Amino acid sequence: MGGTVTAVRPMRVGLALLRGVFLALFAGFIFGPLIVLALWSVAQQWFWPNLLPTSFTTRWFEWAITVPNVLRSLQNSLFVATLVTIATSIIAVPAAIAIGRYEFRGRTVVRWLFSVPLLVPYISLGIGIASVFYAARLTGTYAAVVLAHMIAALPFGVLIVTSAVEELVPEVDEAALACGAAPTAVFWKIILPQLVPALLAQAGYVFMLSMDEFTLTLLVASPETATLPVQMYGAMGEGYLQVSSALAILLLLPSLLLSAVLARFLRTDLHVTG
Repeated sequence: MGGTVTAVRPMRVGLALLRGVFLALFAGFIFGPLIVLALWSVAQQWFWPNLLPTSFTTRWFEWAITVPNVLRSLQNSLFVATLVTIATSIIAVPAAIAIGRYEFRGRTVVRWLFSVPLLVPYISLGIGIASVFYAARLTGTYAAVVLAHMIAALPFGVLIVTSAVEELVPEVDEAALACGAAPTAVFWKIILPQLVPALLAQAGYVFMLSMDEFTLTLLVASPETATLPVQMYGAMGEGYLQVSSALAILLLLPSLLLSAVLARFLRTDLHVTG
């Protein structure tokens, strides 16, 4: 008996060590690039085989803040992402309710059409969009960038909200209608409050997707309407790794701030509901 316990104990230690190694490797795989990015954004000198920069500086952020093109690109990113998020939410709610709640002819085809942009490579999608926008003389405008981002983001917005709509209990709406409630009141007071977590999730995802979008923006934007990822691409192409890292951190900050706000709001909302 004692020998069995003695044999089992090293096995448990070994399994615990193996789990620890696996978690460490997984964390390194996920957070390693972000750590390297943050280090490059403040590195004055960093040469192999040094594991850390030998000197640090904030000049790359100072450069990013003072260069007019960078600030304009960041403002463009925030402006476009906000418009895309609002427009996608306005379209996603009725589309999701129609697809997830009602039976109608062509419902499967409509759901499939919303999924098509997810199946097409962005470069192929972008060339088609750019050719249409060029013919319509939209290329280089904010409208072109917003519409291009919406084509990429709308499927995610609709599918996320549709999943939430399919989880709703239709008997609640039917009971409210049977009691004399108007359809608009049922939507605003019963359906929409239940969809708030899904709407916040899709809004956050669409905002981050728009902030990060590069391929479609490059094909339809002009230097005046280009977003920050396009500016980062130019800096990387010229070999400015530290500058590109600083720009990437600037691009990351709005998404992190939005994620924190949404997480706090959702925790509060779920706590009140519970």
